[in-house]
Amino acid sequence: MAIYYEMKVICEKVGLSPKTLRVWIEEGLLEPKREGRRYVFAEEDLKRLLLIRRLRDELGVNLAGIDIILQLLDRITELQEEVERLKKALGKTCPPNLLV
Repeated sequence: MAIYYEMKVICEKVGLSPKTLRVWIEEGLLEPKREGRRYVFAEEDLKRLLLIRRLRDELGVNLAGIDIILQLLDRITELQEEVERLKKALGKTCPPNLLV
């Protein structure tokens, strides 16, 4: 069963103000689930928030740069998943050097 956090809890965990979190949501850096008018955040949202905060606070990346980095990371994940699907689909017919 998935664990979901309310905005107040997620803000405390990440050390953000609700206003900052809303800006990041409006900018599309994060897409939490909605329950009525409230946002609820999954563990993946928490991990993404911590990454965003690290990029901003520790590495000095602006929101536009963060957006690009997140898009690239999302695309890398999609491609890795696609490679795994292809490996499974090919099975034993897959050349050994592709199974690395």
